Amino acid sequence: MTVRKKKTLTVTEPRRCYYIPFDQSDEHGFIPSLVVENEAGHSPMIGRDALSTPWYWGKTIERAKEVCARYNKQHFGITQATADRIVASSMFAEGS
Repeated sequence: MTVRKKKTLTVTEPRRCYYIPFDQSDEHGFIPSLVVENEAGHSPMIGRDALSTPWYWGKTIERAKEVCARYNKQHFGITQATADRIVASSMFAEGS
């Protein structure tokens, strides 16, 4: 009798991070964007419908970047250097 081992397929999700575009703010503060590794573009966290509001992560760019770095570490387990690489991969992705 021959025993066959099952092959497992590992699917790796692209990494994600948030970043703060310097030009993405209003009188309430800076709005983060979600970036997906190797995908062109970003998704500003501005809300999806009339009843939702944008995410604001600080009145100054410095404060918004601090919040962003902490969020990326807590929720995605990534350092700022890794987040920077994810953002760069998005900038150079096909279709950007």
